[in-house]
Amino acid sequence: MLTEIAILFASVGIVAVLFVKYKYGYWKRRNVPYLEPTFPTGNNTSFFPKGIAIGKISDYFYKEFKARGVKRGGVFLGVDPSLVLLDPEDIRTVLVKEFNSFVDRGIYGTKADPTTVHLVTQNGQDWKSARVKYTSVFTSAKMKIMYDAMKKTITYMLPLLDDSAKRNLDVDVLDTTARFTTDSVGLTIFGVECNSFKDPDAEFRNLGIHLLEQFSPMDRMRLFMVIYFPKLAAKLNISNIQPEVSTKFTRLIKDTVEYREKNNVSRKDFLDMLIQLKNSGQHITLDELIGQTFVFFLAGFETSSSTTTMTLFELAENQDVQDRLREEITSTFEKNNNDLSYEALMGMKYLGQVIDETLRMYPPVISLLRVCVKDFKFPDSDLLIEKGTRIIIPALSLHRDPDHFPDPMKYCPDRFEDRNKKYPAYLPFGDGPRNCIGLRYGLMQVRVGLANILRNYKVLPSPSTKKPLEIDPDMFVLRPTQRVCLKFEKIN
Repeated sequence: MLTEIAILFASVGIVAVLFVKYKYGYWKRRNVPYLEPTFPTGNNTSFFPKGIAIGKISDYFYKEFKARGVKRGGVFLGVDPSLVLLDPEDIRTVLVKEFNSFVDRGIYGTKADPTTVHLVTQNGQDWKSARVKYTSVFTSAKMKIMYDAMKKTITYMLPLLDDSAKRNLDVDVLDTTARFTTDSVGLTIFGVECNSFKDPDAEFRNLGIHLLEQFSPMDRMRLFMVIYFPKLAAKLNISNIQPEVSTKFTRLIKDTVEYREKNNVSRKDFLDMLIQLKNSGQHITLDELIGQTFVFFLAGFETSSSTTTMTLFELAENQDVQDRLREEITSTFEKNNNDLSYEALMGMKYLGQVIDETLRMYPPVISLLRVCVKDFKFPDSDLLIEKGTRIIIPALSLHRDPDHFPDPMKYCPDRFEDRNKKYPAYLPFGDGPRNCIGLRYGLMQVRVGLANILRNYKVLPSPSTKKPLEIDPDMFVLRPTQRVCLKFEKIN
């Protein structure tokens, strides 16, 4: 009996080894340059990631294939093959020209957890239907409504900067800007005064911290499954969000929607717009509303705070750029009686250039992912990209490639002086029909924060900040591994 069991286990082991070996021969059989994988993570070096998609490892892929002089290369995430694209024309083909062949992102949500099902994770027709419904929420008219609330939240941050300036204290900029964007998102999306500057335990701020910084061993294991074995994770209904975060957020939204509908409460915020859509025959379920508000919450506070932080860091290092930007900001405030309209805010050209350059050096999402949904061949190749193959687009690498942006680590907003010029290798918000739906909201937040900070303070480097900044390799969004501390000097 023991002999038979041993033979069974040995046979299963041999079959498993042969299966993995066969899977890892995928790109070799197709004569595609590839990187040698290692089971179980393939070519990724992050065994326990902190997010729903790969991050900085795509930069390594890009550099390896670039050194070989190829424009496409094969890698593996888990045992599944992925194709890395280096050529901007190939990338445009995938994101724009042949979008219908690459419509999915390959990031799976589960209906067992409504916070995981949203525009980022939805595929095929589900995504197309949702995109049409929610595009109406981000019109210029809706942005102006949100802007009025956003201006209010900036006043919550200024006392902290005043106090730090008087006492010559360091400011943890990422934490500070995250509190501002959390307050802003709370008011403009949920109609809630978060008061995260006054209350260190504000619920929405704690949710944001937990979501991006607190991962238990079980959370990391779930993310391991979602990234390396996504199809199995989807079948097992494994959530890519920490259960505590999902439970609290779901409760908050359900309670708020129930209260507003029961008491006929209407507020001019994002949630109110979604409730109106839900009750106007758009076939939006409560679970769908929870999912969409969750992704806007995450993107709204995190990408805007990181972009604002990295901009302030570079402005502290480049005082000439800061002085020039402050001149534009001060002049615009004076022309508008010290009360910026939405049009005046969005019309500041050099501010736009500064933000564009920050997004080039520090794109919020390091890697873009797509999945081939039907067999496809690039026009110049006989390689058949099979349905189900994942496509990796290393945005950070493209933005820092000297072939596309000379002297890429030099902070130079004048690169973007011509607002009509197109940069094929510039992808801070993706491209094509599946680009970031909330980019206008995010850019508005960054503009509001920078305009009001730089009007009132000179930003200076702090010796507490270790340089150069290093990017957290385990995060799917761009985050420095160290605290970004700066000094703020009050302008009289």
